Amino acid sequence: MMKIGTRSSALAVAQAEAVQKALQGLDIESVLVTFDTKGDQILDRALDEIGDKGLFTTELERALLDHQIDLAVHSLKDLPTQLADGLTIAAYALPEDARDVLIAGTGQKLDNLRPGAVVGTSSLRRAAFLRERRPDLKIVPVRGNLQTRLDKWRNNQWDGLVLAAAGVHRLGWQSLVSEYLDPAAIVPAPGQGVLAVEMARDHKEVPRVLNLLNDAGIAPRVVAERQVLATLAGGCQIPLGAYATVQRDRIELIAKVASRDGSICLLASGQDSVANAVLLGHTVGQELLRQGAHELITAG
Repeated sequence: MMKIGTRSSALAVAQAEAVQKALQGLDIESVLVTFDTKGDQILDRALDEIGDKGLFTTELERALLDHQIDLAVHSLKDLPTQLADGLTIAAYALPEDARDVLIAGTGQKLDNLRPGAVVGTSSLRRAAFLRERRPDLKIVPVRGNLQTRLDKWRNNQWDGLVLAAAGVHRLGWQSLVSEYLDPAAIVPAPGQGVLAVEMARDHKEVPRVLNLLNDAGIAPRVVAERQVLATLAGGCQIPLGAYATVQRDRIELIAKVASRDGSICLLASGQDSVANAVLLGHTVGQELLRQGAHELITAG
C-alpha cells in the first residue's frame, strides 16, 4: 500500500486522487495522507511576503525524507527547481491546460473590462502581466483555496478573478471561465498545469513510478520552462513566466519577466530540438539576464 502525500485543499486532493486513480488502474493500491503547508497556514499576507522557496512543498518533502509517505503530488509550478537532497521528481504526470483564465461573468474579456476594473489574483506574476496589459486595472491580492477565492470575488463584487486553467478544470468548473488568456501575453508560470510526483531518490519504486506515470511528451516542455527559472536563480514567487510548446522534435520557448508594476517587461524566446530542452531554457534565461532580469527580480 503506497502512501501519497498531498496538501489538504480540495484542488490538491483532486490532483492526488487523479494520481491515485492512475496507480489503481495499474493495480497499485494507495492511500492519501494530507498536510497543511506554510503557504496554506498563512493567509493574511501575499505569498511573496512570507518567503519564496517551498511554501507549499516543504512539509511534504520532509515527510518523504522521513519515510512517512512514499510519494508526494505537487503542482509543478509550486516546486522549487532545487530539490532537497535525497529527493527526485519521479514523474511529470497528467498535464492540463497551461494557460491562465479570467473569471468575470458571461461575455467578459480582459480587454473589455471597464476602466479601473477590480481584478483579484494570488500571483505576483499574473498581477505584473495584467498591469502591463491593462495599467488602469486595480489588482487586489486574494489568498486561499480556489473556492475561497471564488467566494471573495463574488462577495466583494470584484470585476474579475484570474486563476490557472488547470485548477479550474480539475475541479470541473470550466463553465465559470470567461476567457482563456493569451499565453504569449499573460505568460504562464514554469511548469503550470503539470503534476510533479516527487519521491525519495533511493525509494525502490522510483523506476516503476517513472515508467507508469511519467508523461514523456510533456517532459521537454517543463524541463525547458524550469531551466529558465533555474538560470535566473529565482523562486516560485517572482514575476516570471515561461511557456514552451512542442511540435514533433522541435520545442519553442518564450519567457517574460516584469517589474511588479508592469511598467517594464523583458521578453526572450528561442527554439531548438527537444533533445536540447535544458540548453534552450538556459539560453533564453541568459538572454533575460542580459536584458536586466536580475535587477527586476531583486527590485522588490
